[in-house]
Amino acid sequence: MNAKWTKLLSIALVAQAALIVALHWPGSQPAYTHTDQALLDLESRQPDAIHIYGEETTKVDLKKEQDGWVVASYYNLPVANGKVDAMLTKLKEIKASWPVATTASGAKRFEVAEDKFQRKLELSQGGDTLATLYLGTSPGYRKVHARLNEQDAVFAVNYAIHELPMTGKDWVDSKLTAVPEESISQVKIKDIVLNKNGDRWDLEDLQNGEITNEEAAHKLLASLADMRFEDVLGAEVKPEYNLSEPKLHFTLQLKEKNAKGEQSLELTFGKPAEGDYYILTRSDRPQVFKIDASHVDSLLDLERARFVSAAPVTEPEQSDVNLGQQGDAAEAAEAPASS
Repeated sequence: MNAKWTKLLSIALVAQAALIVALHWPGSQPAYTHTDQALLDLESRQPDAIHIYGEETTKVDLKKEQDGWVVASYYNLPVANGKVDAMLTKLKEIKASWPVATTASGAKRFEVAEDKFQRKLELSQGGDTLATLYLGTSPGYRKVHARLNEQDAVFAVNYAIHELPMTGKDWVDSKLTAVPEESISQVKIKDIVLNKNGDRWDLEDLQNGEITNEEAAHKLLASLADMRFEDVLGAEVKPEYNLSEPKLHFTLQLKEKNAKGEQSLELTFGKPAEGDYYILTRSDRPQVFKIDASHVDSLLDLERARFVSAAPVTEPEQSDVNLGQQGDAAEAAEAPASS
């Protein structure tokens, strides 16, 4: 009996030794076991297209054009300044340490499989795929499980899934519809014309005793500079937008020509019969924008009188009064006496 157990234990010992040797034999370790290795190699080639897939059928397409990145799947609107560069910088910083799984079942469990994922990120250049990265469940705060398409290893990396939003408007600067005050030289609305003169705004056709209410002028300009859109409703101007009878129409003269070579910008606001929002069209863009009603309502009662203040009354200097009195006295002394 003892000889039998001794033989079995010997066999088990030999098997363990063989397994240890196999696991540590040079070349038997996969490359991903090296610590602090960048998961993505984006130093040699920079992507010019990025496709982000969400669960089910959601997808966002980003494309690099001559003037910068645009959201190709959202009316080709420009991506918010620096947003793609920030994303790529964080992706480059992702390190592949020890994997938490190396099997197909592990990839599915952590939701980084081809048919089950929370995000799928495709980076390409000139039509060639640079990398495909799957992101899945989160093992902790600002951490996520990640797997490259060509590897079985699943890593827990420092990244947050919300940094890859799945709606086009989340990639666009909501102040795309804003017009900064410093870019405007003239504002026209109704019978109100404001001209920029140096650091001052002047209302046209002021009467004697009137000056421009600059506080009201700056308040109007601040409102235009903070004009944010909620969504884009397409490029078709539909009758229900009531733009044929606009609630507001601004004509702005810009200090510099825009991308279309125009120096004048038209802003037209319509109010649909239903919904608590306004429609905005701009002469420099084909899209129809949805604007929160509270922002436009404050502009509906604009009247010329709001931009007029009474000029201050200037009291004459005492020296001028004395000179005037002396002059009157001299004239009286020189006048011939009446008979």
